[in-house]
Amino acid sequence: MITPRFVSLSLVALLASIGLVRATDTNDSAAQIDALLAADWQAHKLQGNAPASDETFVRRVHLDIVGRIPTLEETRSFLADKAENKRALLIDRLLASDGYAQNLFHFWADLLRVQSRANGGQGDMTSKPFLEHVKKRIRENMPYDVFARELLTAQGKVWDNPAIGYYMRDLGMPLDNLSNTMRVFLGTRIECAQCHNHPFDKWTQMQFYQMAAFTFPLETNFTGIAAQDETLKLKREAEKKPELKSATQNFGRIFENLGDFVRYSKVQAVPARLLKLPHDYKYDDAKPHDVISPATMLGDQVKCEPTGETVKAFAEWMTSPRNPRFTTVIVNRLWKKAFGLGLIEPVDELFDNTVAMNPALLKHLEQLVIASRYDVKAFLRVLYNTKAYQSEATTREIAAGETYHFTGPVLRRMSAEQIYDSFVTLIHATPDLPRRHGIDSEMAKKIVYRGKLSDALDLLTAQEIFDGSVKASAAYDAIAERAKVLRTDYAAAQKAKDKPLMEKLNLEIRSLEFTARTSIHDHIVVPAVARLYTTKTGKPAPPPIPVKKPSMDELKKPGQNREYIDVPGYDIDQAIPREEQQAEQARDEVFRAEAIRFKVADEEAYVKARREQARDWPRAADLESPAPRGHYLREFGQSDRDLIDNANHEASMPQALVLMNSELFQGVLKPYTQLRLNIEAAKYPDEQVDVVYQTMLSRHPSADEKAAWSRSGLTSMEDLVFALLNTQQFIFVK
Repeated sequence: MITPRFVSLSLVALLASIGLVRATDTNDSAAQIDALLAADWQAHKLQGNAPASDETFVRRVHLDIVGRIPTLEETRSFLADKAENKRALLIDRLLASDGYAQNLFHFWADLLRVQSRANGGQGDMTSKPFLEHVKKRIRENMPYDVFARELLTAQGKVWDNPAIGYYMRDLGMPLDNLSNTMRVFLGTRIECAQCHNHPFDKWTQMQFYQMAAFTFPLETNFTGIAAQDETLKLKREAEKKPELKSATQNFGRIFENLGDFVRYSKVQAVPARLLKLPHDYKYDDAKPHDVISPATMLGDQVKCEPTGETVKAFAEWMTSPRNPRFTTVIVNRLWKKAFGLGLIEPVDELFDNTVAMNPALLKHLEQLVIASRYDVKAFLRVLYNTKAYQSEATTREIAAGETYHFTGPVLRRMSAEQIYDSFVTLIHATPDLPRRHGIDSEMAKKIVYRGKLSDALDLLTAQEIFDGSVKASAAYDAIAERAKVLRTDYAAAQKAKDKPLMEKLNLEIRSLEFTARTSIHDHIVVPAVARLYTTKTGKPAPPPIPVKKPSMDELKKPGQNREYIDVPGYDIDQAIPREEQQAEQARDEVFRAEAIRFKVADEEAYVKARREQARDWPRAADLESPAPRGHYLREFGQSDRDLIDNANHEASMPQALVLMNSELFQGVLKPYTQLRLNIEAAKYPDEQVDVVYQTMLSRHPSADEKAAWSRSGLTSMEDLVFALLNTQQFIFVK
């Protein structure tokens, strides 16, 4: 029995009924936050920072919400707007844009360690769908508690439930996954308690294992077909019979090939997986190797028997508003995102005696999030509409351990993604181009292919797989002698460093192995797909598609996929390539509109150049996660996403060298970039100087800056651009 169970909405209703929280509009909520801050300032004899200018605000809010500086057109449009509520309107527009989702993706990618090729590429089939799943949930503005529960309860195959990528991220490491989960969602560091009682906190090793027991039944390193264990039992029985023993000697290679269809693509609860204490457990409350039952370490007590159902209990306890840290942590993280510093620092190292810099404000923000049903976008909208956020930044450094009273946001360096996407903005007249969301056609084809074969193989009994494997094994026996000779010759060629001969022999070996694998296709996979067809349609399956032996050139390419009969429901969604084409056409329309706006004479040349820019300079969220080593993003300090929140926000020599010496500088001044077009549209030198400042810093140059430029004796706008790119004004969020 699992007790207790929590329902978030019922608690919200309870709190509302006793007046602790109430639905308020954005302005009222923002005013309440400002009032709590003002009371804190008064108590400490402080004054709030002066209101930020429109020039400062438009740049800051673009960087914070959509992750880039505004274009010249966006800046001028906002500054020219005479509406009293123009700041609120801009916040709403940015929060509704695709740029918001792209920027917030980096926030979650850093926390969840989202990678395009996780676990050294082993989880490739799961990684990209999971990455796109996170983006999708951000665009949908899924409530935070629902999002967290979805990740924590995710099971199944990736083509049915891409959220399993959360557990696949810690492939085969359930204890590490538990540590990461506690740090991400509860801001609590318990990894030390995995080996011994925590030296700096109250958590014991027993509590760590009790918590880990909730999710330990989840198996992530599934590498074989569903009936593999039963088939292996048949193999062991056959090995006892002399007439069958030789027929099973190639089963390992056969299962390896069959496993390619399903490897690392499934998370499933295995009730038999019981967590035991380590062999060196040294405390007197249990013995080494004792089986541990799940139990929560803080908040409401949840205890249950170690079964596959414990995951749901864990997720409900974790995401409940009654959990003493779940709401606190997300409030604190989002406050830091807006203001540059958390109400609690560090944000992921909470203790029972942790006190927020403004306890009353933190409590109020927690109630606000619960009342909004964990609507992240609504919460951020409130923060960005506060007078405190819209004040000038505090420029002095806040020392570690110092209490800051948030008289304004803290001056901070741009993140790696903000710097890179700001360069992209200097290049693109329209930074947020039309794009199709979701996995691309290539990945969709891989997922459909794997999904069809995995579901088909699940329909075969262990006996059928065993019988098919015996027949397939004969094909490996038939090539064994020839393959042995070829491998011996290959080793000799390798020793002699004869690369042409090595390549020739390698292709011959591949050709032989292809012939052997064809037997697996004929005796196991084809019958499985035929059964899937009949199961789906109720009709006899059509004849199998004959195997076409690949050419030598085709053999050079890894991952040759064979063709199988079409099964209804296992075709790539035709909307994917259609939407990709529509996005390309929509981008071309944007480019043509830009050509008209900038009065470009050669429209076709402009469109061609813009297509190249779109290909070569995508937004950071559209690149691999993380970007490849050596990419500008990595030089700017992007997280490797191996560890939680592992980005580097400090100045570095590589970053300085990139800004001064790389091709980025030339890139922003090539023909048809936004910056170049803006400069060329200006008629006079003084106007060009003004345009450069407004494009890069969203403001006009001061009188002193104009005078300094005049005294420099320089006249080329390239020199001015180079100088501004290397100032703190450009790379800081002011």
